[in-house]
Amino acid sequence: MGRMKRSGAVVLAAALLAVATGTHVVAQAADPWMGTWVLDRGNSTFSGNVPERRSMTFEKVANGIRHTTVTLQGEVTYKLTYVFQIDGKDYTADVQMPLSTVAFKRANATTLERSGKYQAAVVETVTYQVAGKIMTVTQSG
Repeated sequence: MGRMKRSGAVVLAAALLAVATGTHVVAQAADPWMGTWVLDRGNSTFSGNVPERRSMTFEKVANGIRHTTVTLQGEVTYKLTYVFQIDGKDYTADVQMPLSTVAFKRANATTLERSGKYQAAVVETVTYQVAGKIMTVTQSG
């Protein structure tokens, strides 16, 4: 799907391609970020080590939306998972993340904004923006 950019201390740009299924296409009309997105290294820019593989999945679950990121870096696979709602409230981040909580709000029909906090202070912001089969992720902090 899209490109990821990270600004501030680190600039990260990664193109992700959608893995479309019948249910993914239906969900995409209302929530275009739903589904699985796979990193396109050829269209990505990173300021640090480029992951060998990365996928992000947004899926509806009973208590909100589950966000899972799986990254292969060298011979190590990292998996981060947490559940949130798009209501601006704080939700517990994965214990492996350098954050205590994450809060999501909808900027518009195709854009989500995430605030990551550590000990109640916002230390990062992430924007997930979808245009067709491209997701652009911009992170600062």
